[in-house]
Amino acid sequence: MKSDSETEEKTSEMADALASKEVVNYQSTSRGPTTVEEPPDRYHVVRLTMYLFGITSLLPWNFFIQANDYWMYKFRNVSAPFDPSSEDKTDLQTIFSSYLAIASKVPYVCFLLVNAYVSNRCLPSKRIQWPLMAMILLFALTTAIVFVNTDNSQRTFFAVTIAIVVAINSMCGFVQGGGTGIAGSLPKRFMGYNVNGMALGGMLASVAQILSLIGDTKPTDSAFFYFATATIFLCITFVYFRLTLRSELFNFYMSKQTSMMKKNKPNEDIRKVSNWAIFKKIWVYAVSIVLVFWVTLAVMPAIVVLVISTSPDDTLWTGRLFLPVACFLLFNTADLVSRLFAMRVAIPTRFKYVTLALALLRVVFIPLLMLCNAYPRKHLPVVFDSDVDFIIIVIFFALTGGYVCTIVLTQGPKQVKEELHESAGSQLAFFLGVGLMLGSVSSYGLVVLL
Repeated sequence: MKSDSETEEKTSEMADALASKEVVNYQSTSRGPTTVEEPPDRYHVVRLTMYLFGITSLLPWNFFIQANDYWMYKFRNVSAPFDPSSEDKTDLQTIFSSYLAIASKVPYVCFLLVNAYVSNRCLPSKRIQWPLMAMILLFALTTAIVFVNTDNSQRTFFAVTIAIVVAINSMCGFVQGGGTGIAGSLPKRFMGYNVNGMALGGMLASVAQILSLIGDTKPTDSAFFYFATATIFLCITFVYFRLTLRSELFNFYMSKQTSMMKKNKPNEDIRKVSNWAIFKKIWVYAVSIVLVFWVTLAVMPAIVVLVISTSPDDTLWTGRLFLPVACFLLFNTADLVSRLFAMRVAIPTRFKYVTLALALLRVVFIPLLMLCNAYPRKHLPVVFDSDVDFIIIVIFFALTGGYVCTIVLTQGPKQVKEELHESAGSQLAFFLGVGLMLGSVSSYGLVVLL
């Protein structure tokens, strides 16, 4: 197998060859004939890698929050029978969710910013593969300590867990930022694969949770299944990324970027192009992606997990399976459908302010979901007291979010010159993270307002 240095040397040689020719994007046939044909994506390696980047970008957060019963078990009162639904919680049980959110989102956003800053200065092979390896080791460690008895050292286990969460999400910032940046430098369809992978990751986590509930497994068994699954997916992603670095298609577009740098800026280092200059080209899409994920995370999961079925029947559906199916699985399915639809029916770039308007209008879903049958509540009345009402709101909430997200991430990087596509994609990944962080912070205030 070729080394990274040999691959980079090959890319540089391809860039020199391309720089001496008139290279036209294979999609832009209206501007002239294509002089260099796009090589095939053999065995769909690059396509699958983009899907895997999307899946793994949100997998850590999804599995950590869905292992809630496991965390409640680890931090339980060891002198009393364990009841995950008990309102009498220990101090560690009470504060863990808040610490988890902060330990996840703050380092995640910080390292998304670092990735956006160094995207012009450091090759993707280094920015992604080392953090990916670190994530594999950290998830393997998390999986290994699931069955370790920590009853007599709960505070130590709490501190170790939070430290692992900080480290995982720091590395995840590089992986998501780098993966989105690479997708932005490839043809539009590859960014579509990336954003579709995000929705698939959510569906994977939802299905895993439902299977766990149906099987009535122990909290430790469920957590082991979650974390082992995440470790396996990260290993697969690492293997496919290594294959992508050696694929003809990937090197073709990376060399095109390099050749464009040499041809268009012969006397200016592309690294000196300011991130501010790129932001000014994509700010509409950047604000849109912040709004989309701010609104989404403000109410999900914080508000929706409080919604209970209005059905008087005490069944598995109206009880343990109501939220996993009627909310999370349904949300992720509708989210995926809308992303696939956006790849076929997109808002033209000349109407980019329509995209911004749609992102802003999604704010209406915050009061709509707060007025559903969520408990406990002290201030607001229940207006939508039907399970059907809640399900309809969730469906449209997911459809609008997935659609706007896909439009932003597929069209945003194309607003700048071709050699800056990766940097623009990395910036959009950073603003996606900002939206996630703002939404997480806002969620606590909304719960108080109920």
